[in-house]
Amino acid sequence: MSAPRELSNRWQERFAFYDTYGIPGSTPAARDAYRALPFGQKIMLNSNFLAFLFGPIYFFVKGMWRKGLTLLGMGLAVGVVITVADLSDTWSRLAGFGFAGLALSTANYAYYLHVAKNSSSWNLFEGFGRAR
Repeated sequence: MSAPRELSNRWQERFAFYDTYGIPGSTPAARDAYRALPFGQKIMLNSNFLAFLFGPIYFFVKGMWRKGLTLLGMGLAVGVVITVADLSDTWSRLAGFGFAGLALSTANYAYYLHVAKNSSSWNLFEGFGRAR
């Protein structure tokens, strides 16, 4: 399915890649196509800096509230464990950056699945992994 017309050019480029190849690295063809892209295109395809900055809020705003709640729940669970274990602030910062990185790297494909494939999954990692 192609990207809807109301999406920006940047989203349309992402959707075109995902329509053709899926997630970069999921198949040999996807890996080769990804490697052929310029560095800026690779960053644009795999990273979403608004998701990095705003985490679950970004997912909520984009209509992916289930995935946003999953990310929020995972973060709260890890925060409780860090608090109960009385770990240092370093661990809480590492966990915060880890969850921000998770949002950064999953948001684009999650949005593609939400818009193009009408996904309503709670799974942040939906579609990730090697294709069979």
